[in-house]
Amino acid sequence: MQIRPYTDMTIRFFLHSLAAAALALSPAHVAAQDPQPTDSVRPLAPRAGQVVRPVQPDTAPPRISPRGAFVRSLVLPGWGQSELGAPGRGAEYFFLEAGSLWMWYTADQKLDEARERQAILRDLGQLAPDARTPLVRDRENQREDWITLSVFWLFFSGADAFVAAHLQDFDVHVNAVPRPNGGGTELRATVPVGP
Repeated sequence: MQIRPYTDMTIRFFLHSLAAAALALSPAHVAAQDPQPTDSVRPLAPRAGQVVRPVQPDTAPPRISPRGAFVRSLVLPGWGQSELGAPGRGAEYFFLEAGSLWMWYTADQKLDEARERQAILRDLGQLAPDARTPLVRDRENQREDWITLSVFWLFFSGADAFVAAHLQDFDVHVNAVPRPNGGGTELRATVPVGP
C-alpha cells in the first residue's frame, strides 16, 4: 500500500481555512479610522438648576434580527455571534466547523486509500468480488460521523446565534460573591426592572 503525502489541494484547503479564520477574527470597526467631526457651533451653557448628563456614545453592537443572525451563522459559522458582539464565541464555532470539515476531508482521503487496498486484494484473489474489507466499512462509518458532526456544528451555530439575537436586549448581570461568615460563595443575578 502506498501512503500519499499531503497534496497541493490539502495545503491549499488549510491555507484557505486560515485566511477565513483571520478574516472572521479581524475587527469590524476601528475607531481611529473615523475622524472626529469638527463642530462650529458652541454648545449651549446649562441653565441654573439644570442637570446635565454626559452623552455616552452608543457602543452596543447594531441590532440584528434573529433570522438574520441564524442565516449569517449558516453561511459562515460564528458570523452571527460575531455580529452580535461575541466574536470569541463566533471564533469557537468557526474553528469547530473548520475542524470537522477538515476531518471529513481527511476521512474521505483515508477511505479512498482503503478502497484502493480492497481493490488490490480483489485483484490478488484474496477477497471475493462482492465482499468488503472491515477497514472500508470502518472508514465509511468514520466519514459519515464527520459529515454528521459538521452538519451538527453548522446548525448549532445558527441556533445559538438565533437565541443570542433574541436575548441581545436582555440585561442581566451575574456575580459570584464570597460569603463573609465561614466561606462559601453566593451567586447573584441582577435584572433591571422598569426605567
